[in-house]
Amino acid sequence: MYFAIIVETNPIYYMKSFYLFIALLCITPFYGQKIKTMNKGKVDVKNYSVTIPYQDIRGLVIVEGVINGKTYKFILDTGAVTAISPKLYSELNLPSVGNINVDDSSDIRENMKVVTMPAIHLGGLTFSNIPAVVGSDGPFFQCLGIDGFLGSNFMRNSIVKFSYKTKTITFTDKPGEFNLNKKEGAELLKDKMQSNPHLRIDFNDGQIKGSEIVTFDSGMTDFYDLSEKVYNTYFKDANLFKVLDQANGSFSLGLNGVAPSTMQYRLLLPQLTFAGNVFKNITFTTTSDNGSRIGVEILKYGDVIVDYPGKKLYFKPYNQGDVDLAEKSWPVQPILKDGKFVIGIVWDTTLNDRIQEGDEILKFGEIDYESIQPCEALLTLLRPKNEVAVLKLKDVVTGEIKEIEVNKK
Repeated sequence: MYFAIIVETNPIYYMKSFYLFIALLCITPFYGQKIKTMNKGKVDVKNYSVTIPYQDIRGLVIVEGVINGKTYKFILDTGAVTAISPKLYSELNLPSVGNINVDDSSDIRENMKVVTMPAIHLGGLTFSNIPAVVGSDGPFFQCLGIDGFLGSNFMRNSIVKFSYKTKTITFTDKPGEFNLNKKEGAELLKDKMQSNPHLRIDFNDGQIKGSEIVTFDSGMTDFYDLSEKVYNTYFKDANLFKVLDQANGSFSLGLNGVAPSTMQYRLLLPQLTFAGNVFKNITFTTTSDNGSRIGVEILKYGDVIVDYPGKKLYFKPYNQGDVDLAEKSWPVQPILKDGKFVIGIVWDTTLNDRIQEGDEILKFGEIDYESIQPCEALLTLLRPKNEVAVLKLKDVVTGEIKEIEVNKK
């Protein structure tokens, strides 16, 4: 699949206007010799409209589904294929129909079994013969108390509305259900392997304009993540994004583990347009994933409606006007690694002689990291309340205990 990335200056051209086409070979991260597509299965009825509640954990959309009369919990994840935990796989005693290599959001690959799910009942709807991969045991299943992910191959036959304000999800096959204006929606590209929804977003810093094809990923908790590979290849020399910090490190935890340490960037984008709506002053980081993503954080500002059959995405804002996302950030990024909380990346280079990647975090402001269980870190946002805090660390090399005052900037 080929996606256009466009960068142009206004009114002065940066070198020249240019159109680049990037072949994102890993935009659909599921490969295999026998498994040609995960886009199988169906909804067993026609002319339906069902609204169900969801549980919000760190912004993630968690719904209940019934299989063989028993209720299970799943993350509704537009950026993934349907996946189940090893525990659910054993409980259902499902035969494997093949194996496939899976790249997670940290670009870590693992070979996984593929199964065909028994009927999944969701709010009165029945989804039959949906393919799923069997994931590895890890903190996502255990800490979130979930049994799997319902991905875009599960949702691909429906129009799906995400409503943060009412904490509900609506599934329908009726194009007129939400009174949508087809001229307002953003065009969707759906990959052939699992139907993940990709759309164009536009950038503007006052002089330079650009655009990128991203995934709307309801399994990603941030607002916007920019692929480090895309940034270095297509955007870095255009100066479209203001570089706030750059550092070597890792802070991305995917289904298969922690991403390897690489050079990453913390950036500021003056303006981003998503489905016709303008967001300003977005601070974000590059990630190790092959593709960029708009995450579930956007649901705080309006309803998102993904029309899979009609290949359109709509955003209905809760308030009119541009949204300003300006915020301050801490100069370090914690990560959970090997059961411990450590410094994943140091953004502020003036701290490099005192803080380094891998230092164990003992305390950060009022938060005692030594008493925090790993699952608590996934369920809550662990950051000091004040804008100045003391970091108590155990040096990764010497074992020395050190305290450093840091500021949120």
